Amino acid sequence: MRQFVRSDGYARARLFSGTVMIVLGIVVVARMFLGAGLDWHGIPGYVLGLALIGLGVVRFREYAARTKGPTQR
Repeated sequence: MRQFVRSDGYARARLFSGTVMIVLGIVVVARMFLGAGLDWHGIPGYVLGLALIGLGVVRFREYAARTKGPTQR
């Protein structure tokens, strides 16, 4: 398992899932804005969308650190 986690394929899979999270987060925020507007009922949707975007950004940062870090082969 450790060898797989250190592989380039795993890093690319994390990059892909990060991209999917960002896209889904943007879709959730847009749908909540169009559906609920700036109303109190939309807060859970906005929080979910922003959390997905944040998780995607963290995955992008991890990928960038993995590919440009000192442990690069």
